[in-house]
Amino acid sequence: MTVYYGDKFPAWNGDLIVGALVLQHVRRVDLENGQVKGQEVFAEGPLKARIRDVRTSPDGYIYVTTDETNGKVLRLEPKP
Repeated sequence: MTVYYGDKFPAWNGDLIVGALVLQHVRRVDLENGQVKGQEVFAEGPLKARIRDVRTSPDGYIYVTTDETNGKVLRLEPKP
């Protein structure tokens, strides 16, 4: 899990980005003043892999790792 602060997804600043092992997706929890205002599930289905870790890099991108024998490191990018 990471609390996002960066310039690649400016609307997400201060939101939680969480990986789900069992549900196999990445979820954004929209926080405002410490209260949950909404949630968005993404990276669901196509990965078909358990999400082990989520991190924000210094360059503002979000990286996730998968939990499998030949695990992957994936970079989430904003939609054009």
